[in-house]
Amino acid sequence: MASKKRETKETSIEVSVDPEGSGKVEIETGIEMLDEILFAFAVGARFDLAVKARGDRETGDHHTTEDVGITLGRALGEVIKRGIGSSIVPSGQAVAQVAVRFGEPGFRSQFQLQNKELGGMMLENFSHLLRTLATSANFTLAVSADGGDDKSKIDAMCTALGRAVRRAIGDEKN
Repeated sequence: MASKKRETKETSIEVSVDPEGSGKVEIETGIEMLDEILFAFAVGARFDLAVKARGDRETGDHHTTEDVGITLGRALGEVIKRGIGSSIVPSGQAVAQVAVRFGEPGFRSQFQLQNKELGGMMLENFSHLLRTLATSANFTLAVSADGGDDKSKIDAMCTALGRAVRRAIGDEKN
């Protein structure tokens, strides 16, 4: 289990992650789409995950989204040092593929989102969140999605990311 806090001029973030938990999820970021992203990740990973975030929403969701990625990444990097995992997940008409390798940071994405905003989140920040998470947790992330609408793609990618991280934990123990 790891708990991390991040305080900046713009945000206050608290994250607790327990890979050995029972799947209890408590998310409160003030950004509906970010809450859904974190929930899908936690359910896919079967983690206990608590995230509480306060940010300067009047300037948009960028700072909150980025700082959640940094803080969650640091917590994950503390509990997972090495391991490889991958997953393919469908959602609606979308299908996503995700592969992770802990111990070396990197990011590759192949997906396109059609809308500018969804659920209070600028969708340009979604890719930034994934890159920030991977860098902060010290893992390589390769993610792709095709088909379906934006919400289905994001749900598939986040669930697949959770499942890939869960599999990396199993790989780490071998």
